[in-house]
Amino acid sequence: MLKQTSILFTILIGFLICNVSNGMVVKEKINSNNNFVFLAKFCYSTTPGASLSYVGTAANASTSIYIYNDWATEWGVGGNSKYSCLERVTASTPQTNMNQLSANSSRVLLPEDHQRAHFWYVVAANCDSEVGEVDFTLTLLNGGGLWSAQFSYDEQGLEALYLVYFFVFLVLTGYTAFTAFKLYKANAFHPMIKILSGVIVLEFLSVFVLLCNYGSYSHNGTGGKGAQGFGELLDLAAQLLFILLLILIAKGWAISRVTIDEKRIVLGAMGVLTVLYFIMFVWIKAGENPAATTYMYDTVPGIILLVARSLAMLWFMWCGYNTYLEETHPAKRNFYTVFGIAFVAWFLILPIICIIAAAVEPWVREKTVLAFYVTTNALALIGVSFLLSPSRSGEYLASATKTSSEEYSSITTKSYDESF
Repeated sequence: MLKQTSILFTILIGFLICNVSNGMVVKEKINSNNNFVFLAKFCYSTTPGASLSYVGTAANASTSIYIYNDWATEWGVGGNSKYSCLERVTASTPQTNMNQLSANSSRVLLPEDHQRAHFWYVVAANCDSEVGEVDFTLTLLNGGGLWSAQFSYDEQGLEALYLVYFFVFLVLTGYTAFTAFKLYKANAFHPMIKILSGVIVLEFLSVFVLLCNYGSYSHNGTGGKGAQGFGELLDLAAQLLFILLLILIAKGWAISRVTIDEKRIVLGAMGVLTVLYFIMFVWIKAGENPAATTYMYDTVPGIILLVARSLAMLWFMWCGYNTYLEETHPAKRNFYTVFGIAFVAWFLILPIICIIAAAVEPWVREKTVLAFYVTTNALALIGVSFLLSPSRSGEYLASATKTSSEEYSSITTKSYDESF
């Protein structure tokens, strides 16, 4: 009951975070001594009805707003600091001087291109001195209805994606809770199943928080302040816990042996991996270039994370191979074969996603990558839940009540199966 209350409390906190909104609508007050300051990026689709409107005032009379298309002749120059300020602003699309705007006035541009989607960039610049203080509100809208208008084209469809997987993980979480309850009542709730339950709950909460964020965004153009990072952090925690579970299974815990072999090494390695993941997560968030269209694994911290995950895969393969060689039970050897092939593929999917990210156009990159990523994670968790379900794992999964190798060698699966 306490665990269920904790889960509900976490969901409530996630919901509240999602509704403390601040965020395309971009409403800010900046004060910069630079002569060229990036304000916003938005990808416009080919659907008619797109608009870019702004309201604002500038303390410096010569500070202006400049708009850029993603063409090489525009943002290719404007976004490149090797050019002079004058060269950068000259490359822009139509500009409007901010000192012509009062607090209640606005300008609207209609950036439409019926050939393909385009990223548009908004900057404040003052080549005579510095940008200074600018108080502004930008509203960037695509053509289309509720599911499209507020979203940059590269993010259109993400709300629907997370809505679908919210229900997928809701069903999976419900099944996990039911299974956990039955096993607990039968005194057969093995720690391995507890870890799997934790992974599924964390992934469900991640999807839920991100769905709240995109749902809020679709209605008012603002996302939850910190909700995106919170949802991604929950996913990161789920990934780390899942890697731990895979390593423990590959080492034969509760299948070929009762105790965890080399426990200190396992905990130490996972501790290092956790710290590394967290540092890279903070590095990516702190150093993220808001004008960039690159995927996170194109960055230095992203590449380090990819290498770390690849090393974890090699460790997983080594553990699984050694355990397979030591095992003589036919059902367990068959389990290791299926399990090993399936989850080496899961580890490899991230490099494959990176290749896909590099191959697709920037304006479809984010939604393509996230669709692959969320789908493979869902399939992986469904696969493990299937392999470790009580009706299938009776031949190879040790009961939670077994505590010695002597007991394990003569194990029957009765205590694990009777609850079903």
